[in-house]
Amino acid sequence: MDIFYERKLEMNEWLMKARWFYGIGVFVIGLLSRIISKSNVSFHFWKMILLLVVFYSINIAFIFYLKKIKSGSRNREKKLQSLSLAQMILELSVIVLILHNAGGVESISYVFFFMPIVSAAFLFSPKGSIITALICGFLFNALVILEHYGIVPHIYRYGVPTLETQELGIALTKSLTTSIFYLIVGFYGGYGSKMLFTREQMVGEKTKELVKVNKELDKRITELNEARKRTEEAHNKTAAIISNLADPIIVLDTENKISLINPASHDVFGLSHQDLNKSITPDNNYSMENFKNIINKEYRVKKISETGRREVFYEELIINYHEAEHTYKVITAKIVDYKGDYLGVMKIFYNVTREKNLDKMKSEFISIAAHQLRTPLSAIKWSIKLVLDEDEGKINEGQKILLTKGYASNERVINLVNDMLNVSRIEEGRFGYSFAHEDFVDALSIVLGTLEKEIAERKIKVVIKKTDDLPLVLMDKQKIILVLQNLLENAVKYTPEGGKIDLTVEKGKNHLHVYVKDNGVGIPKEDKKKMFSKFFRASNVIRMQTEGSGLGLFICKNVIETHGGRIKFVSEEGKGTEFSFTLPIGKNKEKEKAKAS
Repeated sequence: MDIFYERKLEMNEWLMKARWFYGIGVFVIGLLSRIISKSNVSFHFWKMILLLVVFYSINIAFIFYLKKIKSGSRNREKKLQSLSLAQMILELSVIVLILHNAGGVESISYVFFFMPIVSAAFLFSPKGSIITALICGFLFNALVILEHYGIVPHIYRYGVPTLETQELGIALTKSLTTSIFYLIVGFYGGYGSKMLFTREQMVGEKTKELVKVNKELDKRITELNEARKRTEEAHNKTAAIISNLADPIIVLDTENKISLINPASHDVFGLSHQDLNKSITPDNNYSMENFKNIINKEYRVKKISETGRREVFYEELIINYHEAEHTYKVITAKIVDYKGDYLGVMKIFYNVTREKNLDKMKSEFISIAAHQLRTPLSAIKWSIKLVLDEDEGKINEGQKILLTKGYASNERVINLVNDMLNVSRIEEGRFGYSFAHEDFVDALSIVLGTLEKEIAERKIKVVIKKTDDLPLVLMDKQKIILVLQNLLENAVKYTPEGGKIDLTVEKGKNHLHVYVKDNGVGIPKEDKKKMFSKFFRASNVIRMQTEGSGLGLFICKNVIETHGGRIKFVSEEGKGTEFSFTLPIGKNKEKEKAKAS
């Protein structure tokens, strides 16, 4: 709790308790004044009793309100401030009333104003104490002036006019002199209270700090004892776990020196305790390429990429071990403690040789199966084609419809086989490319020609925008046709009848930018991360069409990246999709010579 709040709370309580005593005291002073001095003041006994009852009733209300503030939790500071102001207003109002009824300037009751000034010094800031003193002076002088001019009737304390009541100057001299004393008391009281409060606050803070430090020391001692036990246990457990791990682990400290290796690191890489404290350069996120001056074995790093986590990197390492080639997935991650302090780098190796072999066997199986299927499927295709073309005799309309459906189904299977073969060749590195400087618009026209019939049947509007004088692009034309065919077929297939497809081809500084935008079904948010994965199809299009291999976008991504470009998409379910990709612009020397001549 705030010390200023506590102090104000105590001061309010003290004022309420003190009011019980000085209320009676003022009442007794009034009685004695009437009896001893035999004054003519019309401050009658019952009038004093009534004022005392009202005074104490308001004080009781203040006590109940203070209890409510203590028990509550909302806006306590504001409520306490309002209570303090209310108490000041009560004090000043009662004193003005007493002063007026006791004879105004003739009475000594103006000394009662010193009580609220002193109280304000503790309830408010020095500024508040000075303001209260100014208010007291104003009230005293205002009462003198109002009574002198008869605006407020003056009560003659001694029954006859005195110099103070007859001469305004004499009365104001007394009231102004008293007001100056009010101001002096307010100034000294306020700043004296501030000094006391500052000392009190400092002592309180020091006490709290000492108590906190003592508790913290006790806590630290206990924690250190427990931590020592836990550290010893954890160290033994960690050492045992790391020693028994089948795969290597290498740890670097904050100075990029090898600080820990396990027995598996010795078996696989030939590392020993003599290699501890050897420095590793942090280039390329502590790549395994940086370990070649320490590891005396031949190995190669196949690829490096970031994972989804921040400051975690992934490598693939291939090394000969036990007379066989082994592949390891290497995760490089920074080590931080629970406070976030950097402790070093850990390289964790995971043997993925079995998974790689399984992938290879799967790819080989797909390749063999696809090749075996391709020949009979081609034979079926041409056999159906011969019958449809009536080379072997006429057929009726019903036969033609059945054969056409069979031909279309066979064609879909052939396309699936071709996709599977392409994926297999990509994974095996046999997806041959033949680069040449080609006209991209020519490739686009070929694809649009193959889709012209379907576009017309679905009444889809295709808008082509391209900049003039597009340069030739260094590309494999057939592979780019494959990319365009996949993207445009998807756009046509998943755009509703009467929809629109925008094709934009723009020349950039170093790249050709291609955009394929439709207003079709779009891609669900949860499916976006998997769009370029093998055999993946979005959940909404599966419900629309069961056909499709889920290989097209995987092939597109590999083709574009092999060309040195990038492919991406922006989509919102129900509003359409825009695929875009870039192709590096190649220089055509013959075209440049022709322009120069």
